[in-house]
Amino acid sequence: MKTNLLKQKLKQGIPCMGTFVRMGAMSVEILGLTGWDFVVIDMEHGVHSFSDVLTFTRTAAASGISTVVRVPDPTAISVMRALDSGAEGVQVPQIKTIEEVETVCRAARFAPLGDRGSCSYTSGAFYATVPFPEHIRTSNEEVLTVIHVENIETVNLIDKMLEVPNIDVIFCGPWDLSQSLGIPGQTQDERVKSAIKKVAAACLKKGVAVGMFINKPEQVTEWLEAGVTYFTYATDVGIYAQAAKQCLHDTNAYIGKWKDGKNG
Repeated sequence: MKTNLLKQKLKQGIPCMGTFVRMGAMSVEILGLTGWDFVVIDMEHGVHSFSDVLTFTRTAAASGISTVVRVPDPTAISVMRALDSGAEGVQVPQIKTIEEVETVCRAARFAPLGDRGSCSYTSGAFYATVPFPEHIRTSNEEVLTVIHVENIETVNLIDKMLEVPNIDVIFCGPWDLSQSLGIPGQTQDERVKSAIKKVAAACLKKGVAVGMFINKPEQVTEWLEAGVTYFTYATDVGIYAQAAKQCLHDTNAYIGKWKDGKNG
């Protein structure tokens, strides 16, 4: 596996910005060309197949952006297939137990660090064009494992969770967490923020990077102060919708001025 630039930056404490991709490979390419650090190929809320993931990782490599796959479920087979498709990391949602954390962390690495299934004839292994022992070594070093904390159960388990080896990032999901707390959609409520900051503080003590979803630029300051460095900003469809709406609004404003000039 090649050097994971996203993982290197996070180890150095450098804030990194990504977004969830629910559109196509063209979206991945544009995000790479415009300087984003990473994309999260979304198989939980998106409609992508593992065949799509293969296309996206190739596009990302060509445009210089790191790839993480949010797998559809916390299972070993989903983790393995995402990494075999060439992704540099996996992001695992809907975690509720320590056993699930252990399962997905072991699935992301080969022995002796884990029990990821071995096959050299995959995109992730460069189709057997590199020695497999080298692939095992570099993969175990470079794969980024991101674990979701998005319910009150895992917030309360955070100290035990951080005892599991090979967690690189704990990602806090405020929307699902708000629902778990009985206040769905109230992501700016202090109860949600307090829970996330509790998780962040525990991670910082263990040297584990903290991730966070934001959908407004001004939110980044508060979470930088809390120690977050792995940011996902909205989704590509949300960014596109917002830009499209703003573009139309601005253009219509000029049309209005033109009409006023004609009528005046």
